[in-house]
Amino acid sequence: MQKSEPRLAPATKDLVWFRGVDTIKFLNDLISQEIADLAPGSVTRSLLLGPRGKLDHILWVLRGDNEVGLITDSGRGAELAATLGRYRIRVKVDIDEPLSGWLILGDFEMDAGRWRSEDGRVVADMPWHGPRMTLTTGEKPDLTHATEEEMNRIRVEAAEPQFGVDVDDSTIPQESGLVPETVDFDKGCYLGQELVARIDSRGHVNRHLRRLEIGDAGAEIGAEILSGDRAVGTLTSVAGDLGLALVRREVEPGTAVKVGGTDATVRS
Repeated sequence: MQKSEPRLAPATKDLVWFRGVDTIKFLNDLISQEIADLAPGSVTRSLLLGPRGKLDHILWVLRGDNEVGLITDSGRGAELAATLGRYRIRVKVDIDEPLSGWLILGDFEMDAGRWRSEDGRVVADMPWHGPRMTLTTGEKPDLTHATEEEMNRIRVEAAEPQFGVDVDDSTIPQESGLVPETVDFDKGCYLGQELVARIDSRGHVNRHLRRLEIGDAGAEIGAEILSGDRAVGTLTSVAGDLGLALVRREVEPGTAVKVGGTDATVRS
């Protein structure tokens, strides 16, 4: 397979380190992914939910020995540290100040699903449904820059929701499309677990994150999505002829809809 030339993404992420002998158990009781059985040096995805089971943070997890790094959206690291810090009662866990990490698209220094730290610089492959993406801390890499438009297109093509844009703290995890790679249904309790488990076992959600193929006339963010005469969603992200939206569950992939008056097709 031909390797892709690495490029610096316009976006950054925040990285928060949790360290101490109780770190693994402490975080395993709070986030949605099972990390106790994860090998040190591994990277996985997870969610931090609110007490009622709605989304709070979309995370990547760097598993170490008595240390765990959590990657969240840029500018939200302090909020993540404060939220989890409220549960730090009678446990030996220290929480570092957030670090800012550069995102690199393409092949860059790291094996898939792994991370390492050398001289305080972290390099971590970040698994997702888009092209290879790596986070690195420290000095800004001297690489060609990708544009905001390119990064947005890559994200929308991958149907990766952006917190505060496509999903927010009113979103149920199963609506986001992220549950298969972020939730372990065999682990014990974690924050917000009851709602997620109940929906998985005997319920359904009313909306699903969908990708939309939009006609040549295009559409703008905020455009209403109509199936027949019924409003079934609102466009939240746009990248040329593609968009993302939470769409009513009865609108199956392959359904023709109107987005702001433009013909479009709902995709999974």
